[in-house]
Amino acid sequence: MSLMTYGQAQWPQPGPITAWRTLELNASKPPFAGYWGFIPLVVRIDGFEHRPTWGPSQFTVPADRPVQVSCSMAWLWEFGRADYLLQPGEAPTLDYIAPAQQWVSGSLAPRGQAVIKGRGAQIAVYAVLAVVFIAILGILPLAYLMT
Repeated sequence: MSLMTYGQAQWPQPGPITAWRTLELNASKPPFAGYWGFIPLVVRIDGFEHRPTWGPSQFTVPADRPVQVSCSMAWLWEFGRADYLLQPGEAPTLDYIAPAQQWVSGSLAPRGQAVIKGRGAQIAVYAVLAVVFIAILGILPLAYLMT
């Protein structure tokens, strides 16, 4: 009996890393986002997972090749994912801003270019809650007067 083997796809193998640099990542959450500090941040750099705290973090990455950076949040599922491909000559400073709502992506961009996503949905949810609250406050005095 002979064994049959199938060829594996051969990807270009990167050479040894010749230079390193420090990636500075500032991760933040928008105010009144509906989730609090207990939801952990997940950072993946070239597929390797890290769990830093919110705020500034530093990672050592290769300087002579592109680096894939991905940020998200993990609670019951992963949400707010944003990806960025950091090029060799690019400044290694990135900002991640978590989304205002869970069902939209986050924003990962060079320093000062990240934006808050999902702000319109957040405002709509809070407006509906405010209308319901005001309606309840308006109905309670009427019910008291009718008795």
